Amino acid sequence: MTIEYENDDIVIINKPAGLAVQDITQWTPAHRLDKQTSGLLALAKNQQSLDFLRNLFKSRDITKEYLALVYGRIEKHGVIDKPLVKIGHEGSSRVRVHESGRKSVTEYWPIQSYRLGVDEFTLVRVRLHTGRTHQIRVHFAHMKHPVMGDDLYGKPNSRILSSILSRQFLHAAKLELKLPDNTWLEVESKLPEDLQKALDKLLEVVN
Repeated sequence: MTIEYENDDIVIINKPAGLAVQDITQWTPAHRLDKQTSGLLALAKNQQSLDFLRNLFKSRDITKEYLALVYGRIEKHGVIDKPLVKIGHEGSSRVRVHESGRKSVTEYWPIQSYRLGVDEFTLVRVRLHTGRTHQIRVHFAHMKHPVMGDDLYGKPNSRILSSILSRQFLHAAKLELKLPDNTWLEVESKLPEDLQKALDKLLEVVN
């Protein structure tokens, strides 16, 4: 875990995969990342800044962008506007697309495509316009482009890269927000080593 930005009120960390948000006890999370998702996470040092960050997320005055490797070939920009609803019990719940769910919007841009035998994959930049649980994973699975390495929503396609990918390929790469003093803050995070190595190996296979 590394600190990418810090002031008297707010800390933005680069969370490694495998670290649960609830295990970060020195600060209070204003939003969450799945345990196996790496990347940028905003945390508060006091109640006032926690309230401030929560209001930013509630009013959607914060930009969250991710990098994901999904199954199949995506050739153009798109928007997934599908309501999501939780099913199951708290703590073991899954999420699915359903008309009774809450409005959920995911925007994406293809960056690069890869091929492994007869299978194709696309690295996409993803922007969340809402912040629902498992939103990216469920939306792309619904579109038949599951996030690679996602054993909950991506089976069986998620297993195709199992020899070079040990977890879901999802990384919180960028946060943009206005601080309490009206300063505009942009923080970016490169792909961690394990995900970059997976892409490098795909390129080796192609070449």
